[in-house]
Amino acid sequence: MTKHESAGIASVGRHVIIALLVIHLLPVWIFTYFPTQDGASHIYNSYVLKEYHKHENYRLREVYELRLTLFPNWTSHAFLALLMYVFPPIICEKILISICIGLLPLSLFYFLNSVQKGNAIFGLVGFIFAYNYLLHMGFYNFVLSMSLFFFTLGYWWKRRNELTIANIGMLYALLIATYLTHYQSYATLMMALTFFSVFLSLYEALRVTWGYREISGGNEKTLASKLKTFAAKLKPTFLFLVTMLPAYFIMISYFLDRPRRAGGHKGFEWLSEYFFSMKSLVSFRDEHILIGRVLLVVFAVAFVLTLIDRVLHVYRFSRLSESDDSIERLWTRIVRKRDLFLLLATILTVMYFRFPWVGYGGGWINDRIHLYIFLVLLPFFSIGLHKYIKYATAVIIIALSLWHLGYNVQTYYLLNKDIDDAVSSIGMLDKHTILTSRPEEWNGVSDSLGWKPKYVAPFGHTECLLAVKNGIAYLDNYEAHTDHFPVRFKERHYSAESAPGERWKTDFTPDHMILWRTEYDEIEELEDDFELIHSNNHNRLYRLKRASPDENLWGGRTTIKFDMQSHDGQTAPDHIAIYEDTVYIDGRYGWLTKSEREDSVSETNLPEPYRDSVWGEEDGVFRVALPNGEYEVTCYFSSGGSEPLEINLIANGENKIRKLRIPTGIETVERSYDITITDERLTQVIYSRGRSRYERWGWSGCAIKRN
Repeated sequence: MTKHESAGIASVGRHVIIALLVIHLLPVWIFTYFPTQDGASHIYNSYVLKEYHKHENYRLREVYELRLTLFPNWTSHAFLALLMYVFPPIICEKILISICIGLLPLSLFYFLNSVQKGNAIFGLVGFIFAYNYLLHMGFYNFVLSMSLFFFTLGYWWKRRNELTIANIGMLYALLIATYLTHYQSYATLMMALTFFSVFLSLYEALRVTWGYREISGGNEKTLASKLKTFAAKLKPTFLFLVTMLPAYFIMISYFLDRPRRAGGHKGFEWLSEYFFSMKSLVSFRDEHILIGRVLLVVFAVAFVLTLIDRVLHVYRFSRLSESDDSIERLWTRIVRKRDLFLLLATILTVMYFRFPWVGYGGGWINDRIHLYIFLVLLPFFSIGLHKYIKYATAVIIIALSLWHLGYNVQTYYLLNKDIDDAVSSIGMLDKHTILTSRPEEWNGVSDSLGWKPKYVAPFGHTECLLAVKNGIAYLDNYEAHTDHFPVRFKERHYSAESAPGERWKTDFTPDHMILWRTEYDEIEELEDDFELIHSNNHNRLYRLKRASPDENLWGGRTTIKFDMQSHDGQTAPDHIAIYEDTVYIDGRYGWLTKSEREDSVSETNLPEPYRDSVWGEEDGVFRVALPNGEYEVTCYFSSGGSEPLEINLIANGENKIRKLRIPTGIETVERSYDITITDERLTQVIYSRGRSRYERWGWSGCAIKRN
C-alpha cells in the first residue's frame, strides 16, 4: 500500500470517527433530559456546593456541611459547580455527559495507537461502551475515570523508556486526576502500571540476555555477564517503581481508611450470566443483551484470528535459516510483549469473580471490573491477516454501536415524556425551604414505556431537580448520608435510633413534600398538615399549611420589641424575651435554624434594656410573622466586653448590615433599616465571617415598627 493510499484511508477513518462522535452525542442534546438514576442527585449536590457560601441560603447551611478534603468523587461535582456559574444546571449536566461519552472512544484510540500505530480499529468499541450501564446509573465520576485510565496508560506506554522529570510530572498529574475522579479506576491503574512495567522489563531483560542463540566459537557470554546484563535491564523499572511510592501510599492509605462491610458477594451463577450477557452495557431493557453477545462473538473471533496470526508468524520464523549468528530464539516469537494485555484481562476476570459486589465503602465493584476486562484486552488483538478483515470488523462494530444507540434513543424519547411530567412542578417551591419525598427513591412503572425499567431507576432521584434553585434543602439526599461526596448532612441532625431512611430528617419539619403515586394511600394523614399545590400523573406536591401572623403580638401597639437574653436574665419592660432555644412557632416568632447558640453572661453595667445577648458561631436565623406592609427594623448589638465582633445581617434576602464592627467594652450599637414585607414573614440571618478574631456574632435585641 502506498503512502498516498495510507493517508487516504487515515483521512476516511478520521471522518468516520468524527461522524460517530456527533451521532453519539446527539441524543444528549436533542432530548431535554438524559435519563439516569443518580444524575439529578449529582446536579443538586453540585448546586449545593456552588451556593453553600451564600449566607442567605440558610436552609442549605443549616442542613448540610461541606467535606472540603481531597478524596475521590470530586471531579464531576467540582466541574458541574463551576459550569453552573455560566449555564443552567441541566445544560451543565449535558456538557458533563458529552465529555463522558466522547472521551471514552478517544482515549481508547490514543491508548491503542500508543501501543501500536495502525492497530487502533478496536477503538471503535469505545462508542458501544460509552453508553454503558454505569453511565445510566449516573456514575459520572467512574465513567470519566475510565477515560483517564486509558489516557494515562497510553501516555506511560509512549514514554516508558524516557521517563524524564517532566514526563513523571505529567504522569503524576494524570494519576492525581484519576484519583480525584474515582478510586477503583485509580487502584486498577496503579495495578496495571506496576504489572506492565515489571512484565516489560522482565521480558526485555530475558530477551536480551537469553533470547539469542550463541554461535559456537564466538564470543559466548558467561553466566556472570548475563546476570549483570539482566540486572541492568531491570534497573530502570526499579527506579520507576520507586518514583511511584507516593502514588502507592495514596492508594493504600485510602483503602485502609475505608470501612469494611461483610458479605456483598454475588453468586457464581449471577456473575456468569452478567459476564456472558455483557450486562455492563444493559441499562433499561434486555434487548441490549443480544448486542452485547454479538460483540462478545466479535471479540472471540478476533481472539482466534490473533492466535492464527501468531501461529503463522511463529511458523515462518521457525523456517528461517539458523546460520545467522544473531538469530532470536523461538520463544521470543511465541511470547510477545502484547501478551501482557491478555494476562491483565485474565487477572481482572479472576478479580471479577472473586471480589464482592459491595465493600470498602462502595458498590457495583463487579460491574466496574467487567467493563475494564474487555477494554484492556483490545491491544492484544491482531487481525492483520487481510485488510478486508479489518474493514469487516470496523463495519460490524459500527453497526453494533448504532444498533445499541438506537435502542437507547427510543428509550430516551419515551422516558422524557414521563420525566417531563414528573418534574412539571419545577419552580413551585418557596425559597429557602425544606423538601422531602415519599418514598425516598421511587422506582415505578414508566407510563410511556409501559413497563418498569429493568436495571436503572430513571425516576430514583428526579425530585432533586425541583430543589436546584432558591436555596432549597432536600432531606432525602442520599449522597449527603455517605462520605463519598463533597456534601454531607451535619452530624448533629443525625439520629442513630431512627429508621435508616429517617435518620437525617428527625430534626426538621419539611415545608414541601412530594408524594409518588405508590404512596397515595397515605394522603389522609398528610393533608392534616399539608395542602396540595400541584399534581401530575406521577406525583403530587404538597406544601405545609401556614398560619397567619398573630395580631395579638402587637397588643394595640405599633412596635414589637424583642429582648435576646439568657434564661436567668431580666426581660426589659414591654419586650418579648428571646432565649437561645426559642424555637420559631408558625405565625409568631423564634429561631428558625437549629444551629448551636448560647446566652451571654449578664452584664449589669450594660445600658438598658439590653443587658444580655444571644451568641453563635454558625449562622442564626430569627423569623417573625408579620402582616404585609412597610416596616422599620432596629437591631441592637453589644460585644459584652468580652471580644470584638463583626455583624452581618440579611433580611428577606437583602443585605442590610455588612461588616459592622462592635468593639470590646460596654457600648451598645444600633442599626436600623426599612423593609417591605410581601409574604408575611421577616427572616433575618445574622452571621460573622468566622475568620481571625471575628468568630462569633452577638445579638442583644430588635424592635420592629409599622410605618
